[in-house]
Amino acid sequence: MSAKMWQKGSGVMVSVPELDLCCYGRSQSEAVLRLFTNLLKYHNELKALQNLSSRQETHFELLKIWIKSVENKMRAGEPVLTLAGRNGRSSF
Repeated sequence: MSAKMWQKGSGVMVSVPELDLCCYGRSQSEAVLRLFTNLLKYHNELKALQNLSSRQETHFELLKIWIKSVENKMRAGEPVLTLAGRNGRSSF
């Protein structure tokens, strides 16, 4: 998955285009924390559903891969995510 970040008024927007998910924060760290939290919540919501649509199944598979990579990075002591500057894409 990739993340995009940009200035929006006096705040910061960050999104994951593959999931059509977008979060706003007053600072970069607030926006990233909200995105991280929402990704985890979305994963848990999808995990709890019995019958997933094909779109939900695709999102769930992407989130499972992302969570596994976060766990691996945490074990290795690496940064969990890095965000590029203005118009750059970043990876989770």
